[in-house]
Amino acid sequence: MDSNRKYFGMTVPQLGIIGGLAGLLCAVLCVGGWLVLGGGAIPSAPQPIPPTANSTATMVVLPTLTPTVAPTTIPYEQLIPQGWKQHKTALAEIWLPSDYRKSTTKEIEIFQPQITLELSISRVLTTTTLYKSFVFVAYEPLRADTLESHFELAPTLPPETSVPPSRLVEQREVNLNGRPALRLIYEQKTLDNLDFNSLVYVIQDGNLVWYVQYSAHLIEFYNHLETFEKSILTFRPVK
Repeated sequence: MDSNRKYFGMTVPQLGIIGGLAGLLCAVLCVGGWLVLGGGAIPSAPQPIPPTANSTATMVVLPTLTPTVAPTTIPYEQLIPQGWKQHKTALAEIWLPSDYRKSTTKEIEIFQPQITLELSISRVLTTTTLYKSFVFVAYEPLRADTLESHFELAPTLPPETSVPPSRLVEQREVNLNGRPALRLIYEQKTLDNLDFNSLVYVIQDGNLVWYVQYSAHLIEFYNHLETFEKSILTFRPVK
């Protein structure tokens, strides 16, 4: 064969080289396709398996339920200040400082005639006091179902009708040791033209309405007000 003879413009050796290259290319493509299709996939490195946490029993502490405690009533004995003196009748009891004594003084009462006076108490005069202070405890039957309707039916504390006249300067509803009550403050002049103030508590107790009145000269009234407020906590009907 003439090796210098040309086919398609190339010699026989050149055609042999091209054919060899074409065969090699086909072999490479076949091997690559086989690998891609998975016939001879190279195994990948095993992936690490994450450690599995073994569950253990864990004690769960539930929140402690704290019950709402209802307010408890203070024992009566704890309401009595040390050194105070008891004033008691068959119907009522009240405590006051030791310098208060039972008396018959009624000159600055604001109560109406139909109200029964149960206790009359006055403070003993000393060299440091210019005027007496007074405490009155009285009662009348309840005329209605509630304290409010009691006074609507027939008012028993009209300040203008007392002698001498009184002027109501403060009034509010309160709860006194579990009983509904009214707290009143009056201004009043006595028969000798002295200016007195009175703190009056009106308390419903079953079928009775109680009146507890604390009176002092205007100069001393607000100095004694804290004592009066402590004393009214010790008032109770005798059962």
